[in-house]
Amino acid sequence: MSPLSPAALADRQDVVDTVVRYGCALDAKDWAGARSCFADEIEADYADLRGTGPERVAAQAFVDLRRRALEGLQTHHMSTNHLVTLDGDRATCVSAMLIHRLDPRRESDNTFDTLAHYTHGLIRTPQGWRIARVQQRVAWNRGNPAVHAGARPARP
Repeated sequence: MSPLSPAALADRQDVVDTVVRYGCALDAKDWAGARSCFADEIEADYADLRGTGPERVAAQAFVDLRRRALEGLQTHHMSTNHLVTLDGDRATCVSAMLIHRLDPRRESDNTFDTLAHYTHGLIRTPQGWRIARVQQRVAWNRGNPAVHAGARPARP
């Protein structure tokens, strides 16, 4: 493998930073910050968690859905194992994310955790790298799915 140029190294770091910044914004309930990580329209595939198919959605609607599902929860999104592929003004970041969710309003059975593998497709814009595609594949869920409004109920 040949060494990356300084520009490619900078792009790679910017791509990873965008993916991580999105997770941090969710935890901070910084919805404007979360929106700033996305292109205006995105392709989203959360079939494993929600049981729905891929969809094309406005970025603001995508963030609003996360706001409604997470705003009453304490969360921690830990994004790791970033593998970045650069192709001009496009990039793909494959990563793992461990998501902890806690509903402080519940006295018991108040957590729902997910380990998921993500594929983020990003595009370079004048404002920097933005996520234009996101696919989540759930490795496992643990806890009470009723904690997270975005999760489908567990199968018996």
